[in-house]
Amino acid sequence: MFDSNNQRLEPRPVPRTAPDGTSTDRFARRREAIDRTIDDLLSSPPPPRTARSDLATYDVFGQTLIATFIAPSLSGPDAEHLALELVERLGAGLNGRGTGARHIVLDLQNVEFMDSRCIGVLVELLTRLQSGDGRGRIALANAAHTVEYLFKLTSLDRLFPICRDVMRAIEVVERDTP
Repeated sequence: MFDSNNQRLEPRPVPRTAPDGTSTDRFARRREAIDRTIDDLLSSPPPPRTARSDLATYDVFGQTLIATFIAPSLSGPDAEHLALELVERLGAGLNGRGTGARHIVLDLQNVEFMDSRCIGVLVELLTRLQSGDGRGRIALANAAHTVEYLFKLTSLDRLFPICRDVMRAIEVVERDTP
């Protein structure tokens, strides 16, 4: 548009806020609400970390704690949290409380990936199990080919027997146990 002097007229900006300071544009109001929600989430403290049951389910059979993993991959902080969970549930063999189990069978039927941090945590857990009376064992059951290959490649299959099913793994860890 042009005025009488052939000067280009700029459109007059439409006010986007009401007299009380709130936006009249519904999209702008939506953006403001989202921004407030994000600010609230960022300013609030994170929820406390509680015992996670989304990593594994647990059963006890004889002197063996059986941990069946739910997560398809075990890596990073999950591996450390898993070790803490196992120690808490194992209990009696380490600190006088818990299930009374002295061995662990890790049922890896759902696990497709395991990183080096997880393997390090398992070695540390085995060391801790054996530091007391020296008889605690850990066996793996239902390991995927990739996980089994990882243990064989690192020769850790000598420390962690790999069995095709949970019952066989229980037999292996409880063998020669008084």
